[in-house]
Formats: sequence, structure tokens, C-alpha cells
Amino acid sequence: MPEPRNLLDALEEAAAKYPELPAVIGPERTLNRQQLVGEARALGAALAGQTAAPVVALYLPMTTAFVSAFFGTLYAGKTVLPLNMLLPVEELGYILADSGADLIVTLADFKPKLSALPARVVAITELAPLPEAPALPRPKPDDLATLLYTSGSTGKPKGVELTHRNLLVNSLDSLFAMSLTTEHRVLACLPTFHTYAITGTMLAPLLGGAGVVTLPRFDPELALATASQHQCTVFIMVPSMYRLVARRQETRKLPVPLKIAVSGAEPLPAEVNERFQKVFGIPLHEGYGMTETSPVIAVNRLDAHRPGTVGKPLAHVAVRIADPETLQEMPRGEVGEIWVRGESVMRGYHGKPEETAKVLTPDGWLRTGDMGALDADGYLRITGRLREMVKVGGEMVFPAEVENALQKHPAVFECGVVGAKDEKRGESVKAFVVLIPGKAATGDELIEHCRQQLAPYKVPRTIEFRESLPKGPTGKVLRRMLK
Repeated sequence: MPEPRNLLDALEEAAAKYPELPAVIGPERTLNRQQLVGEARALGAALAGQTAAPVVALYLPMTTAFVSAFFGTLYAGKTVLPLNMLLPVEELGYILADSGADLIVTLADFKPKLSALPARVVAITELAPLPEAPALPRPKPDDLATLLYTSGSTGKPKGVELTHRNLLVNSLDSLFAMSLTTEHRVLACLPTFHTYAITGTMLAPLLGGAGVVTLPRFDPELALATASQHQCTVFIMVPSMYRLVARRQETRKLPVPLKIAVSGAEPLPAEVNERFQKVFGIPLHEGYGMTETSPVIAVNRLDAHRPGTVGKPLAHVAVRIADPETLQEMPRGEVGEIWVRGESVMRGYHGKPEETAKVLTPDGWLRTGDMGALDADGYLRITGRLREMVKVGGEMVFPAEVENALQKHPAVFECGVVGAKDEKRGESVKAFVVLIPGKAATGDELIEHCRQQLAPYKVPRTIEFRESLPKGPTGKVLRRMLK
């Protein structure tokens, strides 16, 4: 791979190579690569004079407008701050203050909702191109491209600083790992404030000549209809989305020419994988990443797929497994904390050097907080989060393993597992379960079901039935809320 420069250079190279190929296909309009570059440049020139702040916030769903505004912000020499459209105004206010952004670009329909925020709100249609665009400085490889705020599971949200180099290297590595070509069309239905959406469903396809088919809001019926209409060959989703899409396709049976399906952001339950493969006739290729790594760390490639793992690390990513207490590297096959190093690793947390120092070692290793193991062939297996691990009588229990067992029961729709205080064993396993409408199961029945699959110390001691479980924006069950 040549020395990375910046995302704009890469976009323009793709536009020069494939000028007429559709770049972004949306419900409102379609742009080819040449048109995308022209529109983004014009937006950049208009944006440059709107604010002196180095960061511009985008409050936009996954649409042609978002893609143009993303690159337009980079052309303006600014950093992109995609805002979580599900957050209340108070939390958005905190993020704006922390980032220093004083301008929000949005759609006209959203302007009233954002009027109380301490920033100027501009509809993208109001950014008229300048008659003579000023010459703007090109970003350097290590200039900030995006500022992405984490969910704040351990406190206030933290802004993850990702540079042009970070995102470009990860996008090109992902492009190669997913074998994307000009023949592919990718369904982009993930929220725009997720780096998985930015790299996986936007940057990698655009740089490789594939088309990006945008879906502003995920709905399984609409996703299938859109994929069928625009002949999407690639799905990039999270397991909860795949579960819904597979169930809907069982009855809809729409013609979708799917060739590649990548799953990430949360563990892939076996039952979701099996049902998807049965319905669509292709396997789900599980991957692994995090915002701090731009985001892809590892993925199962088409020619090197090992179910039960998240594949091998990307070309420019190094992974080691360390003892979380001694910090020493562990032998192959043993479970420890996953550490990552490479050009995709973030610059740091915005304005939080102490928080950065907790996760980034002096020699550049990122402590992910995830537990896993590397096998003899270099495939990575994820066992769970270090802080979510349940210690039962000194033994490690990872919630995902118990959840996977529970989800094999025919009456279980979804579940979440946490540790509960236990006077004798320190902690015991507790499960929260939502049943499939019309189906029944007792707590004792589910516990007995788990006994057939798990070691005794991993079996839930208690089952609590719920009508619903707390979820994040991609449908991931939030264990911290259950706890």
C-alpha cells in the first residue's frame, strides 16, 4: 500500500478512475463519483466561511446529503463531528461544548429540534456554492478527519480523534479484506455516528469503486425492498439487524443478489448465523472492531472464513493477547485482554490525556478492554468485555457465551446476561429474557436448557422475564443498563 495521504486524495483518485460509476444511490437522488467530488468541493468552499471553529457537526441520517457533507467538511479543512440523532438535546449540548463545534449542518426538517442548542444550525440546502471558491489547504495525513463520541458507558461521552491516515488505512485494508469491486453495491443502513458505518459502508466502497445505497432509517421491510430494487450485493450490519432481516425474508422472499454479508459491533449468535445462511444461502462473515481503531481490527475474509472467530487481523493491524493484571503477552490459545497496534489506532481522546493514557501504552498499544484468544493460525476469538466478565467462584464467565446458549431455545427472542451478587461465590449469572410472542417457557426450563450446553458455573441461577430490553442505536442489548 502506498504511503497514505488524505481521504480527499483517495476520493479524487477513485473519481478519476471510475468517473461515471454510481457513487451514492439514495431515495432522493444519485451521484456518480465525478458529481460527488464536485458537490463536496462546492460545499467545502461554502462551509469554510461559515465558522472559524475547526470542527463542524453533522446532524444527518445516511443519505446522499450526509456523504456530500462529510467530504465537504473535509474540503473545508475541518473535522467532521457526526452527531447521534437519538440523543436528547442536553447530551448533544455537552458534545458540542466538549468538541468546540459551533455550527451544525442538517436537513431543514430537523432545524426546529436543534434550535435550543448552543450552535448555529444551517440546512445543507442553505449552503449556496460560492461563485469563486477560494483555494483551501489540503489536509495532511495526521490531521483530524473525524471526532466520534463513544456511548459514554463508563461516564461522559469521550471524543475519539481519528486522522485521515487512520481512516484511509483502515478503509483500504477493509476494502481488500471484503474483496469489494466495482461490481458491488453496498447497503448502507447503519447510523452515521458509528465509525462502522463511515468506514465499512461509505469510505471503503467509495474508494474501491463500489456503489453505496443509502437507507436513512433501518427497517427490515424497507432494507429488503431497497436491496432488491437497487440490486445490493453486500450487507454490512449488526447481528440484531440480521436477525430481523432473515425473519422478514423468510416470508417476503424478495430477489436480493447478495454475495457478501459482514457482521460486527456485537457478538454473532449461532442461531442468527444459521438462520441467515438458510434464508440467503451465504454465510455471515463475522468481524471485530471498535471506534478507537477506525474501526476494523479483524474480519473473516471470503477465502479464509473460520466460523466461531472474527477472522484474522487486517493487513496493517497487529494484535496481541495480554494478561490484564501482569500485562505480559500470553501464549496462543489462552484468553486475555486484546491489545491492538497499527496505523488505524486513534490519536487519542479529545481533550482527555489522562483517559488516553489509560488505554494507550507508551509504545502505541491500545488496550481494548475486550477479552479473547488467538489460535495457532492467527484467527481471533472474542470471549467478552473485561468489565462485563462475571467471576463465579474465581472462574471467568463471559455473558455472550451464556446468551448464545439461551438463544438456541425455540421460545427465546432475545436476552442479556449480567453478574449478580452472590454471598457464597462472589457473583452468579443472571439472565434477562424476552420470549417470542405466542411462545412460552419457564425460568426452570431455560436453566435446564443451559445445563445441557454449559459448564455448571456458567448456568444462570436466576431468569427474569421482560417485555423488552434496553438497547443502543444499532439494536445491541445494553448490559450495563440491565446491571
